[in-house]
Formats: sequence, C-alpha cells, structure tokens
Amino acid sequence: MASWKQQALIDAPITEVWELLSDPGRFDEWNKDTLAITGVPTKVEKGSSFDVTGRGPLRIKGTTTFRVEQLTDLREIKLRCQTSGYYSHWLLTEAQGQTFTEVELGVERVSGLEGRLTGAMHTKGYLRRAAEESLDGLRGALEGAIRPGG
Repeated sequence: MASWKQQALIDAPITEVWELLSDPGRFDEWNKDTLAITGVPTKVEKGSSFDVTGRGPLRIKGTTTFRVEQLTDLREIKLRCQTSGYYSHWLLTEAQGQTFTEVELGVERVSGLEGRLTGAMHTKGYLRRAAEESLDGLRGALEGAIRPGG
C-alpha cells in the first residue's frame, strides 16, 4: 500500500516537539484534521489506545481507534488506526537546540471491506500533503510556545 516519508528541521528543542507528538490530547493543536480526541490514557505508553474524530481523505469525517505501536521517550512514536491501517511514524533527533524530524505516513493492508476501502483512499498524494501539513502544523504550534530566553 502507499506511504510517504518526509524530513524537516524544526526550530524548537526536542522536548517541546516531543510534548506535542506524544500527547494525543494535544493533536488538535498542530493537526488541522483532528476534531476531537477521547479516551486518552493518563500515561501514554506502548499498547495505549484512544479514539480520534477527524477528517481523512475526501474530507470524510469519522471516529476511529488508534493504538501506540512504538514509543521511545524523546525519540520515536508510531501510531496506527485500527480500522484503516493508516499509520504515522515519527523519529526525532536533537540537532543543536533544534529537532531533526522524520515522519512516515502510510497505510498497511487490513482485513475487512471498510478497512480496504479506507486504505485505498490514502493515496501517495494525500499522504504527502498530510505529512507537509503535519510538519507545518508542528512548526506553527511551536512558534506560539513561550521559550526561555526567546
């Protein structure tokens, strides 16, 4: 199935970028397609799940369950939609006070008609735009953050 990988340097400390990426309750601060998050555990860890209401391909609104598949503090987080197989995989590296960020968005085949149909709508073009918008959204959310000495 389709995937898209993109890299960017974000002008913010890795701890600030990580705070946004690793807290599903804050996704709407940087992801314009996130409308609501429910069921976020007090402590997000590998295996945690939560529900996301958002807009996907074709601007279709829906609510699906996401699960945390990989989590390494200040380094890596991978989330997967349990319906469509859509995933977002983020890798962070500290870069002299900034954060080198690599994001991969994609869809892996899942069983069931709904999963196959939803997965088919996640084209390379859609994933590329979603990656660019996510990185831009992170930058925008972090620009509004108050930083010591800044």
